[in-house]
Amino acid sequence: MKIKILGSGQEVGRSAILLESEKSVMMDFGVKIEPEPPQYPHAEKVDAAVISHAHLDHIGALPLLCKRSKPHIFMNDITLELGVMLLKDSMKVGHIEGYDTPFGNKDMRKAIKNTKIVTQRDKFKVGDTTFSLWPSGHIPGSSAILAEGRKRIFYTSDIQTTDSRLLKKCQLPQNVDTLVIESTYGMRNRLPREQQEQLLIESVEEALSNDEVVLMPVFAVGRAQEVMMMLEKYASKIVMDGMARLASDIIADYSYYLREPGRYKAMLKKIKFARTDEDRKKAVEKNSIIISSAGMLGGGPAVSYLRHIRGRENSKVIFSGFLVEDTPGRGLIETKIFKTAEEEFNVKCDLYQLELSGHADRKGLMEIVKRTNPKQVICVHGDRCKDFAKDIEEHFGVQAFAPKNGEVIKI
Repeated sequence: MKIKILGSGQEVGRSAILLESEKSVMMDFGVKIEPEPPQYPHAEKVDAAVISHAHLDHIGALPLLCKRSKPHIFMNDITLELGVMLLKDSMKVGHIEGYDTPFGNKDMRKAIKNTKIVTQRDKFKVGDTTFSLWPSGHIPGSSAILAEGRKRIFYTSDIQTTDSRLLKKCQLPQNVDTLVIESTYGMRNRLPREQQEQLLIESVEEALSNDEVVLMPVFAVGRAQEVMMMLEKYASKIVMDGMARLASDIIADYSYYLREPGRYKAMLKKIKFARTDEDRKKAVEKNSIIISSAGMLGGGPAVSYLRHIRGRENSKVIFSGFLVEDTPGRGLIETKIFKTAEEEFNVKCDLYQLELSGHADRKGLMEIVKRTNPKQVICVHGDRCKDFAKDIEEHFGVQAFAPKNGEVIKI
């Protein structure tokens, strides 16, 4: 058996892990969205694909696989619906921005037609290998992938080892041969989640006491809903905008993936949704909490809100997690200047970056290695994969790799 890294090798995003045995199976096939223009993995001919969750860096290149072959595609129900929503939006945005996607609606239809819905923990077979999806605690419906054949391989995809307001923590198998582990926070521990939430609430309360606005640029799927649940006390002040609105409704339809489905649905009835320019104007005029995509300010309504409040020193812009290098959000935090190819302006608002992440931190990732007890580890999806692999070798005494894109590892 072999594993070929087509994406996420020593980088965050563009996840594409090819498992080759009797059949070739792609585990995730995503795009690197930031910085623009998007970067896609090389599309090899495969027999099947298994998709872990709906974020574009894991599903955003899937239709490209259908240009060269007719793979059987496996994912769960909510991942398909959220994934189609995000893929359609990426095609629309790409056309507007002048970098059309390397696939079209015909390829999208092929991908949907070839998809078989599978339930978490149910087993399905491709060639001589049996697969199952394991809840990963990252976003609604997100899964790690267990492949059992001549060897036992566990691919974490994006994973979280602690409960959140939205989801229960991941589930893990024991005693695998090869662990393919994400490394987003491989070299960093975070403050406990309770402390991060308290910092968020204190910041929000400060802005509201000054009759000012809080803008929270967020990922539309997962983070927007998580932040909403954290701010339950201020539901009447919350305005949600952008793709987050549609994603929130879809998640409500599949609420059996959530930790507290009833509470989530009740929150959706309490908050406001911005659908028109008049709604957005009212949101910035009042002391609102605006939850809007895009999470790294690469586009979406969040940028429009930022333009309106940029001169207001007592307003706050709060980022809730990791900001990729060379993104507008990262640049804003570091320089207080919002800059893209089209525009540039100073921002006087208070800026904060919290780490309310759907990814496990270093402590959680090391716990995954301990509990799965692998014979070898492959570190992907991180900007310090080599350092993390070295630490795993020293701590656990197992062979650990940090392959670049294109490298092949025998297992």
